[in-house]
Amino acid sequence: MKKILSVLTILCLGIISVDAQIGSSSSVEKNTTTQKEIVIEGVGITKTVEATGDEAIRIEGTNNKVTITGACNTIKIEGVDNTVTVDDVKSVSIEGTGNKVNYKKTSAANGKLLTAIAGVNNKITKI
Repeated sequence: MKKILSVLTILCLGIISVDAQIGSSSSVEKNTTTQKEIVIEGVGITKTVEATGDEAIRIEGTNNKVTITGACNTIKIEGVDNTVTVDDVKSVSIEGTGNKVNYKKTSAANGKLLTAIAGVNNKITKI
């Protein structure tokens, strides 16, 4: 009887745990769908993106040249020798080598661009 009770207890705890995980993952999905992500991947791509203010733009690869017109929330670069020119951005994250971001302004609440840089010879410049 003790074994049956122990097994039932473990099964019930497992079901509760799975239910809690399902509930938490659905709330994460709601958060990720509110912001549009634009992904540009490749080598030697030249592209212009029109942003409306709520996008997260991710650039992965080497020697890409991306121009972003309008405003976006975030730019994340992962790669080597990418150049991005943007009208308005709130935060920039760079991982890699020789990447450049040129921005005209930031609409961040405090008026300062939030930056995170990992790697060497990466530059973020206000133009």
